[in-house]
Amino acid sequence: MMRSNLKSELDGLMARKDLTQKEIACESGIPFSTLNGYTKGSQDCPISKAAQINNAVGDDWFASDAGNKYLGTLKALDGKVAEVLTPTELDYLEDIETREREERREQTKKLLIKSKLEPLNNEDREDLEKYVMEFLDEIVVELSIVFSILKILGMTVSEAFKKRMPHWVAKKYMKGE
Repeated sequence: MMRSNLKSELDGLMARKDLTQKEIACESGIPFSTLNGYTKGSQDCPISKAAQINNAVGDDWFASDAGNKYLGTLKALDGKVAEVLTPTELDYLEDIETREREERREQTKKLLIKSKLEPLNNEDREDLEKYVMEFLDEIVVELSIVFSILKILGMTVSEAFKKRMPHWVAKKYMKGE
């Protein structure tokens, strides 16, 4: 069973949702003493309990953080930038990240073609890595924009995915359910 320490993630969840440990325990059906151990960091939280908490409370940042800890998935910004910037300001930051990535795009196209024809040398691999790292910067900011706007709409990422899935299936981006 996968377990992880979720103290800081639970602290953030309680602050964002203005909830107490008792309220989260009640809503999620987890005994207060168990949840208290998770929030103090004295007890690791099984992935099933993290999912139970998220299903009860529905917080995209918590889901993102827990997914990152348990499964290594991407997570949204959770540093000072995410705390102080509005979706519009984050969009400006995303434009900067896009420009930085686009500066490397033509070279990356050449390297991707080259990789099909011959092995890449170390310099080529470093160039590709720089491009993908810039891309990750952009994606992390974009996730934060999505989370911020969905929060305004009162919708979770899961709800948005379910709503958008038929469109993605029609476009052949996803297989569907």
